[in-house]
Amino acid sequence: MTERSGGPSGKHPRPAVAGPTDPAQSMSLINNLMRAPLDPGYAAAATKRTAEGKPASVGLRSPLLVVTLLVIGLSLAVAAHALRLPQAASEKRRSELISTINDRQATIDRDSRTINRTQAQVNKLQAKALNRQHDTTLSDRLKALELTSGTAAAHGPGLVLSLNDAADSGTDAQGNPRTDTSDSERLTSTDLQVIVNGLWAAGAEAISINGQRLTSQTAIRFAGEAILVNFRALQPPYAVTVIGGPDVSARFKANSGGAYLRELAGTYGIREKLTSRSSVTVPAAATAALSHAHAMSSSPATSSSRTPEGGS
Repeated sequence: MTERSGGPSGKHPRPAVAGPTDPAQSMSLINNLMRAPLDPGYAAAATKRTAEGKPASVGLRSPLLVVTLLVIGLSLAVAAHALRLPQAASEKRRSELISTINDRQATIDRDSRTINRTQAQVNKLQAKALNRQHDTTLSDRLKALELTSGTAAAHGPGLVLSLNDAADSGTDAQGNPRTDTSDSERLTSTDLQVIVNGLWAAGAEAISINGQRLTSQTAIRFAGEAILVNFRALQPPYAVTVIGGPDVSARFKANSGGAYLRELAGTYGIREKLTSRSSVTVPAAATAALSHAHAMSSSPATSSSRTPEGGS
C-alpha cells in the first residue's frame, strides 16, 4: 500500500489536537461587569470616604444636587413657556385677522347689494330719459355698449366649463406651476388666463368665473392659496360661464386654449368638464369709476323741438 507523499517524511502532518476550553471564556467581559459593577475609580473614592467615616456616596441627599435639579427644572419650564408665548400670540393675531377679513367681506357684500339696487333704479330712470329722445337708436346702442363693457347682465345660449384641481393636489398656486418645486396638480392664475383667452378667441361674447364678470379691466392673479378675479378670492371648483353661439365649443377645442386645457388634464390630472347650455346668465360687473365725461352735441332742430320739464 503506497502512502501519499507530503512533508519531509512524505506524510501529511497531523493537525494538533486542542485541549479542553472553558465554555464561559467568551463571557469574560460580562462576568467582569457582574463581579465588579463599580468603576475602580469610584470604588477607590467610596473606600476613601468610608475610611474617613463618611458615607460611601452622597446619593440624592446632597443639598447642592437638589438645588441644581431645581434650577434645571425651572429653566426648562421657563424656556418652554417662552417658546409657547410667540405661538399663542401668533394664533391670536391670525384669528383677529381672519375675523377682520370676514367683517370687511360682509361689509363689501352689503355695499355691493346696495350698489346693485341703486344701479337698477338708475337704469330705469335712464331708460325713461332715453325714451323721451327723438333718436330711437340711443337705447339700443346703450344696451350694446353695456353688454360689451360688462356693466349689464347677459343672457343667452352658451356653455359652462367646470375646472378643478387634480384629486391629489395639496399646495398653493404661487410661482411657476410647472416646476419641480411647486405643485403641478393645481390650477393657477396663468392656467385660467390661457383658457379664458382661448374662449375669447373662440368667439365668446361674455365670460364670468364663479360669478365674477370678466371685462377689459379684469385681472386674474394669485394670492397665497387663492386665485383673485376682480380682486375677489375664488376657490375651486371654478365655473367658467360663457355666452356664445353653438360653434364656440368646437372652436375652443381646436385652438391653443383647448390644447392647453387637454395638456393640463392629460399630464397633470386637472379635472375639466365642458357642457353646452341652451341658456346661461353672466352677471354684470361692478360699475367702473367715471374718469371723464362730455356732453353730446345736439342739432338746432333737435334742441328747439324739445319740451322742457313741466312745460305745456
